[in-house]
Amino acid sequence: MYRLEAENFLLELRPEVHRDDLLFPVNTSLKVRVSSCGFSGESVMDMDVRGLAIFSASLSRLCERLQGSARLEEPYGSHCYVEFTACRGGHIKITGDLHKANACGYAQELAFENEIDQTYLNGFARALWADYAKYAEQ
Repeated sequence: MYRLEAENFLLELRPEVHRDDLLFPVNTSLKVRVSSCGFSGESVMDMDVRGLAIFSASLSRLCERLQGSARLEEPYGSHCYVEFTACRGGHIKITGDLHKANACGYAQELAFENEIDQTYLNGFARALWADYAKYAEQ
């Protein structure tokens, strides 16, 4: 599990890579949990592990340079996403949209936006890159 926790923001990513399916475009189930200023939600994104690797590389670059953005988006279905964008003064804006359809016959959605200091992001980004860099080269 990868956890980013700041004063009024929490993001947890729990990827499950289905190694037998690496040749397919969807081979990873990514459970995403967000709590932002008292609102919370969770969903599962179906994606390619290489997409997670590309995101982790972009997030690492964002941490190093404090510029640009990194977006993790589900390529199919409801296109859930989480995006990090560098702002002035070492702050990182985090936006996203999580959907959960057919939960007991109802659809749920959480759109969120928050801002954290970049110091909260370094460990999270390093841990992701350390575990998923190997998939960027495949």
